Amino acid sequence: MSKKHLQTTQKQFTKTAEAFIKQHPRDTAEMLAERAGFAKPQAEDLSLDVACGGGTLVLALAPRVRRAFGIDLTPAMLGHAREFQKEKQIQNAAFACGQAERLPFADGAFDLVTCQFSLHHMQKPQDALREMLRVTRAQGRIMVVDTLGPESDEKWELHQEIEVWRDPSHIGSLRLTTFITGFEALGLEVIRQRISRRERSFNSWMLRAGLDSSERRYVEARRLLESSMPGDRAGFSPKSDGEDILITHNEGMFLLTRHAAS
Repeated sequence: MSKKHLQTTQKQFTKTAEAFIKQHPRDTAEMLAERAGFAKPQAEDLSLDVACGGGTLVLALAPRVRRAFGIDLTPAMLGHAREFQKEKQIQNAAFACGQAERLPFADGAFDLVTCQFSLHHMQKPQDALREMLRVTRAQGRIMVVDTLGPESDEKWELHQEIEVWRDPSHIGSLRLTTFITGFEALGLEVIRQRISRRERSFNSWMLRAGLDSSERRYVEARRLLESSMPGDRAGFSPKSDGEDILITHNEGMFLLTRHAAS
C-alpha cells in the first residue's frame, strides 16, 4: 500500500469510526453469527481477522476458538474494538495495528484467517491474500467476505465512481470472476461459497461514510445513482423509498483451503 493511500484510508476511518461502528452499523448479530459459523471455527483454533475494523467478527469468533486476534490500520477503529471487548468481557481476544500486506506474524501461525469487506480498499488485494495464506497453517482455512462488483465493464465503472464519491479510500469492488481467478492463482480451493443480496438504505450507507445530504460527496453520489436507475446502469438495483433510495449490494462469502497438490 502506498503511503498516500494508507493516509487516505486512516483519515477516512478515523473520521467515520463512531458512525461506522456504533451509529449506523452494517452487520446485525445474526449476520455476524452467520459468518462466524460459515468459517467452521474449531475450539483449538488460533484465528486472525485482517482489517478487523471495530473487531466485531473477532469477538464473534472468540467464544468458538482458543484465541482470536484482529489487526487493522486505524487506531481509532481498534479503540472501539477494545471497548467492545471490555463490554463483552471477552478474555481470549487481542488487537494490533498493522497492514494486511505486511502481517507481523510467523508463517503458519493461524488455523483460521478471515477478512471481511476490506479487500476493496486495497491497492493490491492479491498481495493481502498472499500474506493471509502465508500466515495460515498448511491445513488451515481462509474466509473472505466482500462486496462483488458487476461483471459488465460499463456497470462496473459507474458502480466504482459512486463508491469512490462516497468513500475516497475505496479502490474497486472485485468481481466474482476476479475472486475465483485470484484464489486459483494462489493455489486455493473454494470449499464453501455463498452469494447474498443485501438491501440497504442509501442514506444510512452515506451516514456510515460520514456524509449527510448537505455535503458535495453525498450530492454527487446520489445524482449518479439516480441517473443509473433506468436500466440499473451501476448494478445497485436502486429503487425509490420516500426521501431515501434502497440499494442492493451483492456479497460473496468464500471459505478456502490449499489445493492438495499445493
